Amino acid sequence: MTIELSLLLSGISVAFAIFFGISNKKRNDKKDAEQETEERATANTLMMTKLENIADDVKDIKRDYKETRAEVQNLHDRVLIVEQSLKSYHKRLDGMNLNIKTDQ
Repeated sequence: MTIELSLLLSGISVAFAIFFGISNKKRNDKKDAEQETEERATANTLMMTKLENIADDVKDIKRDYKETRAEVQNLHDRVLIVEQSLKSYHKRLDGMNLNIKTDQ
């Protein structure tokens, strides 16, 4: 009877050891999954913040580009006006040169 009792206690001990081992593994797996989810959420938040910053920078670049285009167009218009004035000035100067040559 003592052998049967010791075998029974050994069997119960093995069963409890297996049960607690499995429950600890499940608990550790659950903690690992929660930690991994938290790390992913942190990484995704960081990535979204960086993407928002990039989007803001792109908007700033577009605005600067539009302003630069407007300035270039303004300068282009001014250059055209100066060229027209210069043509007119040259015509008048040529006319004066002709008058001076004919007077001499």
